[in-house]
Amino acid sequence: MTPPQNRPSSRPILSLACSLLIGLTATTEAQSKKSPLFEETFPFQGAAITAKGPGKNVAMKGLAIRLSNGASVLFDTELLRMASGWTGGYITSFGVAFDGGHGGHPTIDGDQVFGTPVVPGWIGANAEFKDTRPEPFGALPPEVARWDGLYVVGMESVLAYTIRGTKIHEQPSSVQANGQTGFVRTFDLAKAKEDLTLLVCEIEGGQGQVSGNQAVLKAGEKSTVVVASKLPAKAQLAVVGNQVLLKLPKGAAGVFKLTLWNGNHADASNATALAEGAPKLADFKKAGSARWTEEVVTKGQLETSQTPDGAYVTDSLTAPLENPWKRRVRFSGLDFFKDGKRAALSTWDGDVWIVSGIDAKLENLRWKRFSSGMYETIGLKIVDDVIYTSGRDQLTRYHDLNKDGEADYYENFNNQFTSSEGFHEFLFDLQTDKEGNFYFAKAAPVRGGGRGFERIAANAGTLMKVSKDGKKLEVVATGFRAPNGIGVNPWTGQITTGDNEGTWVPTCPVNWVKPGGFYGVEDAAHKTPIPAFNPPMLWLSHNGWDNSGGGQVWVDSDKWGPFKGELLHCSYGECAIYLIMKQDLGNQMQGAAVRLPVKFTSSAMRPKFNPGDGQLYVAGLQGWQTKAVKLAGLDRIRYTGQPVESVRDLKVDKRGLHLTFTQPVEAKDAEDIQNYSVEMWNYRRSSNYGSPEVSVKNKDRNGHDKLEVSVAKVSPDGKSVTLTIPELVPAMQVQLKYTLKSKSGKEIKQTILGTVHEIP
Repeated sequence: MTPPQNRPSSRPILSLACSLLIGLTATTEAQSKKSPLFEETFPFQGAAITAKGPGKNVAMKGLAIRLSNGASVLFDTELLRMASGWTGGYITSFGVAFDGGHGGHPTIDGDQVFGTPVVPGWIGANAEFKDTRPEPFGALPPEVARWDGLYVVGMESVLAYTIRGTKIHEQPSSVQANGQTGFVRTFDLAKAKEDLTLLVCEIEGGQGQVSGNQAVLKAGEKSTVVVASKLPAKAQLAVVGNQVLLKLPKGAAGVFKLTLWNGNHADASNATALAEGAPKLADFKKAGSARWTEEVVTKGQLETSQTPDGAYVTDSLTAPLENPWKRRVRFSGLDFFKDGKRAALSTWDGDVWIVSGIDAKLENLRWKRFSSGMYETIGLKIVDDVIYTSGRDQLTRYHDLNKDGEADYYENFNNQFTSSEGFHEFLFDLQTDKEGNFYFAKAAPVRGGGRGFERIAANAGTLMKVSKDGKKLEVVATGFRAPNGIGVNPWTGQITTGDNEGTWVPTCPVNWVKPGGFYGVEDAAHKTPIPAFNPPMLWLSHNGWDNSGGGQVWVDSDKWGPFKGELLHCSYGECAIYLIMKQDLGNQMQGAAVRLPVKFTSSAMRPKFNPGDGQLYVAGLQGWQTKAVKLAGLDRIRYTGQPVESVRDLKVDKRGLHLTFTQPVEAKDAEDIQNYSVEMWNYRRSSNYGSPEVSVKNKDRNGHDKLEVSVAKVSPDGKSVTLTIPELVPAMQVQLKYTLKSKSGKEIKQTILGTVHEIP
C-alpha cells in the first residue's frame, strides 16, 4: 500500500479498520468458487453482496443462502427482497474481512437466473415499488417492514419478517426435474392486515402475461416462468411491464409457494413439473440437530510472562486455531456468562465460540462453535446469559431453541443503523449500561489507502445507543474515524472511546464522551455548520504508544490489585494496555497513561473482567500493522497478591505535576531531579493523514520541547511526588520519564504520557 499524500512517510498506515490481513492474498475468480472461507456445510453468509442486475444491484446487508442442486439466493434484509438467484457457484471472497482487499466486497459467483431491483420487496395497499428512504442505506421504517431474523434447520434457512404488521416466514429452496433447476419460495403467511404485493422478479426487456397460476416473461430466447401453488383465496400473480408480482388480499393467510424457472422457450413446460408437490416449510420452531458436535480441546499456559514487580502474570487460554472445520479464528468480541467459568467470543469472520473450563489451571479448555455466517461481528455482549453481537448488518440476539449448544434463531435485535458498501465502515464493540441500554461505535468509510472518505451515510462515524428492548436507536456523538473499542462505566454510565489516527485525527485519542459531542472528523460531523470540537481526554503518540486503538474497561473487581474504579485502555496495534489517570477540570477531562508491563498472545482489543475470578481477560486478533504474533489470542492478566510498584494517579496544577504511587518511594531518588525527563509537543489537526509532532513553543517547527524539573518533593507518607516544572504549559502531549526506587528497594522505571488542556 502506498502511504497517503502529505503523511509522514516514516509511519505506515496503522489501523485495524484498514486491515489488510498479514499472510493473505487476493482470491482469484477460479479460487472463489470453492473458497475455504465459506463452509459448504453451512447455509448462509452475511455481507454487502453485489448481484448481476437488474441495474446496480447491491444488497448492503445481504444474506447469501445456499440451496440444494448448486443453487443460491441473495436476500436483502433491509429491503426484504429476494435480490438474486443463481446457479453454478456461491459468492466470491472479495473484501477486507475475507481476502483483506480494500474497496471491494463479495459478488455472486455463478449464472444469475433472476433478480429484483433495489426497491422494497413488498408493498402495501396504494404503494409503489419505489425506494423512499432518504438515502440508499438503512432499514425501512419498522411500521412498513421489519426484518425479524433467520432460523437455521440443518441446511435449510427460514426467513422471518413483518410487512405492515403481517408476520411472514419464508423458506427459499430449489428443485430439479428433467435436468432443469427451479427456485422455490415457500411462505407461511399470517392473516394479512391489508392488501400486500410481492415483487417476485424483474427481467430486463421481458414481456409477458398470466395464465391461470402461471406468469411468463419472455426476453430474447429465454422465458421466465413463475408457478404459484396453493395460493390463498383471491390471491393472484400479475405481470406489470417486465416484472412478475404476487398480489395478496387483506385477510389472506396460509402456506403457499412460488416456483421460478428460467430457460429456453421450448423447455418452458418443465416449470410445471418443478412446481409439483405441496408447499411445506421446515419445522423451524423445533430446530435441527447440532452440526458442530465435536469440541476443540486445548490446554492453557500459565505465567507466560510477569510484571517486573511480580504483581501480575499473564496466563494464555489457547485458542482453537486448529479445528475440524478449518475455520479462521480472529477474536473480536468477548464476554462472560454468569458462572464465570464460560465465555463467548465472536470472530471477525462472523462466528461465535463458547469456551468452558475457565479455572485456575486452564488444563481443559473446551471450545464449542455456537453460530456462524454473520456479517463482521466485531463486538459481543452477554445479557442474562443470552449472547448478543454487533455486526455491520445488525445487533443480533441468538437463541438456542433446543438447548444443544448451537444457535437456531438469529434474531434481529436492531438494524436501524445505516451501512454502506464502503469496506471500512465497521461496527465496533458492544457494551451496556446499568439500565440495560446497548452502545457501539461505527467507523467512517475510509478510502482505500487511508486518507479521506467514501460516501458518508447517516450513521457513519457515530457512537450509537439502542434501548434495552431493541426498539429505539439514537446517535450519542459524532465525528469518529475508526473507534475500534468503547467503554461504559458500570456505575455512572460514562462512555469512552478510542479512535485511529488518520484524516482529522492527528494521533490516537482516548475520548471522554459527552452526549451530543463532536470528536473531530469533520466529514462525519452530521451537522451544519461543523460543531465545536470536543478534545479528547488524552492523546496517545503513534510512536510506541498507540497506532491503532482498542477497547476500554473499568476495573470493577476487588481481586485485581489496587486499581478498582480505574479505567484501562487497550492498544490493538501496540498489543498494550494502559492505566488511564484522570483529572476532571469541570467542563473538560484531561488524563495521562502509563503502560502496564504485561504481554499478550495477539493484539489487545477487547478487555473484560470475569465475574467469577475477578481477573482481567483480553481478546485480540492479528490484522494489518499490529505487533500481534498470532492470528488470535485470549489472555488472562492475573493479580498474584504481590505489592504493585507503580504510579496510580497524576494531577497537574500551578504547583506542578503531582504523582501518586501504589507504594511509598525512596525519598532520596524521588527528590533527585536528575531522575526525571520531561518533554512536550503538539499535533496539527487537519484533513491530512495524521500529524507530525510539533513544538509547543514554535508551531512552525516539528519536534519536542524539553522541560526541566526544578524541584522534586516527596510527601511525608512517601506515596506522592510533586514536580515543579516552570516552563510547563498546556500541551496536547506531555511525556514524563523517571527511574525511582520503592521503599522495598524495587526499581520503578516508567514513562507517563499525558495531555494538559489547562493548568488549574
